[in-house]
Order: sequence, then structure tokens, then C-alpha cells
Amino acid sequence: MDGGPRGGKSVSTEPSQALCCIPSLQDPGMNISVPATCVPSDPVQFVLLPIVYCLVLCVGLPGNLAALLVFLRRGKVRKAARIYLINLTLADILFNLTLPLWIPYYLAGGDWLLPEAACRLAGAAYYLATYSAVTFMALISVDRLCAVRRALPLAGRRGAALACGTAWLLGLGCAAPALSARQTSPARAGATACFEQHARQRAYAYATVAFFSVAFLVVLGAYASIARSLSSAAVPSLGSHRQQARAMALGMLLVFSVCVAPYHLMLAPWVGSRPPTPPCGPPAALDVLHVLSVALLSLNSCLDPLVYCFCVRRFRADLGRTLRAATHCLPLSPSAPPGSAPGGRAISFTST
Repeated sequence: MDGGPRGGKSVSTEPSQALCCIPSLQDPGMNISVPATCVPSDPVQFVLLPIVYCLVLCVGLPGNLAALLVFLRRGKVRKAARIYLINLTLADILFNLTLPLWIPYYLAGGDWLLPEAACRLAGAAYYLATYSAVTFMALISVDRLCAVRRALPLAGRRGAALACGTAWLLGLGCAAPALSARQTSPARAGATACFEQHARQRAYAYATVAFFSVAFLVVLGAYASIARSLSSAAVPSLGSHRQQARAMALGMLLVFSVCVAPYHLMLAPWVGSRPPTPPCGPPAALDVLHVLSVALLSLNSCLDPLVYCFCVRRFRADLGRTLRAATHCLPLSPSAPPGSAPGGRAISFTST
């Protein structure tokens, strides 16, 4: 089928050899017989990918929840940078929450055991989280450029709130096709594929690549401009906030390059090479590379908290205070040392 994974479903002959996260724009009424003898054989997709998803879920979800708690406990949200970081963290959490739906699907060899509505929602949430996060990373990079140049286009709570609302709307636009058509289809005998119909959707895939390309150029341009501004002789000294602005822009650029770029670089050639009815056989090299790029894409939500640790001022100190405060809420937590002030931690949070 056009641009789709190789799977035993309404338009192919075996379960997908690539990620099932590209929505189908084809007519769900199409029906092509599926050989019952077609058995999935792709250890990269059905073994490696769920393992990576499990690691991302176990590491990324706690990390992002802790980051969100830190950002929310630091007093009233007034700065634009923190508004962007909170929204990026929420997008990463949403991505993490989709993984418990995809992990059993891949472990079952591409057999969706949940209702059709769950398939649509899982795919839509996957896209919403992914492309909202892409937009937030671009906004954070531009915001850091504004901080270095002392400009105010995206500064202030109103501008940040408007930009974040636009980012979520763009993410919904990317996710909308997942909700507009049926996404489950018959695979091999007794199995159901989810998000594995990809005929007539090449234009959509190319549009997502273009969307990423614009965001990547924004992040790259912001970092280059920040580096040029800080290396200029007109800048008398590199204040700590300017150094952190450059570090944050560099962190966003690295996440883009390592996690997000490989998936979109592979998407166009992979979609363009998909035959209408792929044979039931081992995955092609391009299929394997595509699945590996999907695994890298999922690591995005794990790396963002690490970027916060090294690029957000006082984040590590506030994270330590937050974790210590959380342990005091546990029934078996050790008692506070004698003489400690009960409200000291709360004061330190608000002071930051």
C-alpha cells in the first residue's frame, strides 16, 4: 500500500514492519483478502521497539512528572520561558501516556486488542504530543534568542500563552486525520491491525516533514544567532542567564538532531517506496531503518528532562528540594532533623 507499513490488513499481507503512527487517508471500504498463513517476522519492530518504549515509559514519565512538579512549585508562573517549559513537559507526558497502548500491540505481533475508538485516540494523542513538542522546542529556542538580544516578541505571559495555544492547535491539526477515518483493519487470521493503513496519504506524510523542517530551521537559526550575538565584541560579558540561554538553545538543537530529525529524514523516502501490496516476507532495509528512527523519536521525551537539568537555572537544586519534600509526605519517611524550620523548603521554592 502507499506509504504504509507492511501488515496483514485490508490493504496488505502481513503486520507492519514500521511504526503505525501515520494516519490513513484512504477509503476504509477497500478490502483485499489477507492470507491466513502470513506470520509477522520482524524482531526490530516486535521486540526492540516495545523494549525501547518500556524504557522510555519507565524513565520519561517519572522524569517529566518531576519536572512538571518543579516548574509548578516555583511560585506563580510569570516568565514566558517557564510557560513554554511547562507546556513542553505536558506534551512529553502525553506522549508517555500513549506508550502503554502501543507496547502490548507490538508485543502481540501487531494485534490490536482494544476497540476502534482506542486506536484512533492513541494515534491522535501520539501525533498531538509529538508535533506540539516540536513546536514548543522551536518556541523555547526563539524565546532564548529574545532573552539574549533583549527583544520582547514572545516575552510576557500573554505572548507565551498565545504562542502555546497556537502550538496545541497545530498539534491538533496534525492529529485530526487520525480521527477522521477508521484506523483498525483485519490483519492475519484472528488479528487486527491499528494505524496500519497508509494508502493515499503520501501528501500528509510530506506535510509533516515540511512542518518539522520549518521548526528545525527555526531552532538552528536561533542557536546560530545566539552564538553569534554572544561572540560579538559588542557583548561586554557573558552573564549566567545568557550562557544558560545558549545552553538551552543548544539542548533543543541536539534533541532535534538526535531524536526528531532521523524519523523525518526517513519518512519521505520510506513513504515513497511503499508498494500498494507489499509481499509477506522479511522487512526491507528501509523498513528497519524507519523503525529504528521511530525508536529514536520516542527518546525525545526522556532527553528533555536532562536538558532541563543542565540548562534551566536552579533546576537541579529545586528538583532535589521537591524530591525531599515528596519523601516527607510518605508514611515511612524519616523524621526531620531537630531544629529544622518547617516552612524552609516552601520559602526556597517561592524565592526562586
